Amino acid sequence: MNRNRIFGSAVFVVFIAAAFLIFGSQAAFAKEKVIKMTLAHADVADATQNVHAAAVAFKNYVEKESQGKIQVAVSPGAALGNTASLQEMTMSGEIEAATSQTEGTIAIVYPNIQAMTVPYLFQSVDQALDVFRGAYGQGLFEDMRRQTGLRVIGLWDNGGFRNFTNNKRPVHSPADMAGLSIRTMDIPAHMELVRSLGAKPTPISWAEVYTSLQTGVVDGQENSIPIVILGSLQEVQKYMILDHHVYTQQHLMVNDAWFQTLSPAHQQIILRGGEKAGLAGERAARVYREIGKSIIGKKMEIYTPTQDELAQFKAAAQAPVLKFIREKGVSDPKWVDGILTAADEALVGLGYAKK
Repeated sequence: MNRNRIFGSAVFVVFIAAAFLIFGSQAAFAKEKVIKMTLAHADVADATQNVHAAAVAFKNYVEKESQGKIQVAVSPGAALGNTASLQEMTMSGEIEAATSQTEGTIAIVYPNIQAMTVPYLFQSVDQALDVFRGAYGQGLFEDMRRQTGLRVIGLWDNGGFRNFTNNKRPVHSPADMAGLSIRTMDIPAHMELVRSLGAKPTPISWAEVYTSLQTGVVDGQENSIPIVILGSLQEVQKYMILDHHVYTQQHLMVNDAWFQTLSPAHQQIILRGGEKAGLAGERAARVYREIGKSIIGKKMEIYTPTQDELAQFKAAAQAPVLKFIREKGVSDPKWVDGILTAADEALVGLGYAKK
């Protein structure tokens, strides 16, 4: 049987089990008119893919808990447009909800989101989630709602930590990055990160990444383990370092003006649906990443850096990128200072560090 099919089936089973354990009982409502809601995303329409699976789980939860009074139409695979277009459509009210594939798209309308791109900030997924779901993240998203009219109702796993891959040589330290051409998204902070490590950032659209790596247009790229597998990049790359430079998530956003027209009971269902679907997707994603490493390991050499080596990456990249984000990224530097403080507090709260 095809490895990817086995991989996908395993993820799907875990996702469904997680969703079953999380989702609660049905709410009771009086007779109300049916509310139509479109949720669009640009990821593939695959039930084993984290974002689409979470979108379907959201639909099922909301429709069940509202007793069918809220009907959710999921539009996957960029059928209504790319991520930036979907964001614009949500802001204008043309559709009710969409996901952001990266914080870079949100930065077009809300620059402060770039505070989330500080490299080598988090030691674990739990630390990152503690920051994003805690007081810091909620404050940032409330500020975003006031400025843009976009309300974040869920944080959905986007594959976890991003890592570097390349075709030239094993990378164990920043010195090994020197001279490599690395594909990045068109996100200035990500490009500055690559530049600070001595490599050459080259923005290339996702649709062209596989061919660009295959033909040598670029030497490498940076992405999370599930995204590497999604694009079959292990077929055209030789080396991966699990440096975990940036942790990214997808943001499930709704038009806030539309949200405010809902009854309090329906608002709570929408909010709980976004949260619960994200939690179910996160559980599946953790398994996804572990299975993914074994698949990638059959094609690529995977290196886990030592703490000393990670410290070298942090020393080389964090200060320059922080300076860049403060001066050319965010509109209010307090969000940069805030995420640094929140990250330290999360380590203490999780028991990884002392006060």
